[in-house]
Amino acid sequence: MSGHFGALLSHTARMLRRAMDTRIAAEVTSELSGVRGMLLGEIICANNENRDVYQRDVEQWFHIRRSSVTAILQGMEQDGFITRCSVEKDARLKRLAATPKGVAYHDRIRASIDRFEHDLQQGLTPEEMAAARVVLNQILHNAQAIEAETKENSPISPERSNETC
Repeated sequence: MSGHFGALLSHTARMLRRAMDTRIAAEVTSELSGVRGMLLGEIICANNENRDVYQRDVEQWFHIRRSSVTAILQGMEQDGFITRCSVEKDARLKRLAATPKGVAYHDRIRASIDRFEHDLQQGLTPEEMAAARVVLNQILHNAQAIEAETKENSPISPERSNETC
């Protein structure tokens, strides 16, 4: 692996996702990944608070593109964890709701994620965790600023910038 800091962060993020996916598959169900489990939890919390949840909310919560969210939601719907219901005021909008199956898995998923978080922090002091949060938040802020500045100054539209990759 190169000595680039961004490469280390990227590798760490991929490893975190894989480790969480493996943990949830082993402890809960192979039908849910870590992201799908966290998303299900967010939908259930919103439903319990009588808040409507739409695809655009998921895009904002997880900072992922519409096409990725569409694929995740379609898979969750096909596997019976959520439903997408039309909204009277706008037929284009689909309200997301957890199914009884999704609700049944919720507590097990949350417990698995909590154990994952606990295990992930082994060997770190509270001070180290606090310092890591400060550093990661600053790096996130810097990356967001770089993206915004680059998009603003780029002659190529963001949708077409990866065509040759």
